[in-house]
Amino acid sequence: MQGTSAVQVIASRLARRTFVSFGALAVAVFAASLPAFSQQAYPSRPIRMIVPFPPGGGFDTVARPFAEKLGSILKQSIVVDNRAGAGGNIGTAEAARAAHDGYTILFANEILGTNPNMYKSPGFDPIKDFIPIAMVATTPLVLATYPNLPAKNLAELVALSAKDPITYGTPGIGTSPHLFGELLNLKTPLKLRHIPYRGTGPAITDAMGGQTNAVLTTASSLTQHIASGKLRGIAILSEKRSPLLPDLPTLEEAGIKGYTHDVWYALMVPAGTPRDVVLQLRDAAMSALRSPDLADRLRKAGVEPSIGDDNVVARRIRDDLLRWGSVVGEANIPRD
Repeated sequence: MQGTSAVQVIASRLARRTFVSFGALAVAVFAASLPAFSQQAYPSRPIRMIVPFPPGGGFDTVARPFAEKLGSILKQSIVVDNRAGAGGNIGTAEAARAAHDGYTILFANEILGTNPNMYKSPGFDPIKDFIPIAMVATTPLVLATYPNLPAKNLAELVALSAKDPITYGTPGIGTSPHLFGELLNLKTPLKLRHIPYRGTGPAITDAMGGQTNAVLTTASSLTQHIASGKLRGIAILSEKRSPLLPDLPTLEEAGIKGYTHDVWYALMVPAGTPRDVVLQLRDAAMSALRSPDLADRLRKAGVEPSIGDDNVVARRIRDDLLRWGSVVGEANIPRD
């Protein structure tokens, strides 16, 4: 380089190197910041809530008001997707296989504790495949009879069953009403014979018509029929009386101690869902359940809001798995 000193050459080279280094640093910083800018806050699109039972039933009367309230808190629509079949196994298994990104959630119930005991391959593992979010609501079981049955209370029903077992209808084989009836049959003086139906409605209809002696199902399904006199309430299977049926004694008050059961509903997500999404859903669910307007809607549907966290749900699933597994084994109920 004629006319250029060695100092000028070195300075020029240093300037070029500094420029290149600064440029490379700028590109690196920009690239590192891209995920932060491109990653949208959850939830950025509608959430699908799988309900593993048909639309229009008792399950929907809990799931849809809750989904509406949860969506308003998350500021995103929640689409209820009824995926019925196989006693709830189809929808639950689909939720277990869904992408664990928070955009598919499961509105579950106690089939997580019953079905693994009733099916050899239900398609899901209630412990490994899901993360509990919140306990949403509970409703107790009620035992009601055909009003012309010559037994006006539990003591008279027990005496009548000693002569011939009382036929009781339930929503189906393996449901908690079925298994709780078997538990009473095994452990108490009340002798029962199970009559399974495909849903609660037909079981109630046949009990009102006298085709069966009794029906065992949720309080929310039976309240209006007991109030109208189409069925006779015998006992509610909760620890205390229900505001829905304040005159109906508990099973313990009626003379059989130590046995209670309520149907529960909970929110779950597939295992592997990011912890920040889990915590956001949990906070939103807790806020929804503390809302007076949601509580009022749920109580009108015959269920009691239950502000329970993930530990409550996990404990209930474990307890139900053990309880119903014991009943299924002792009663020799065949598994599908």
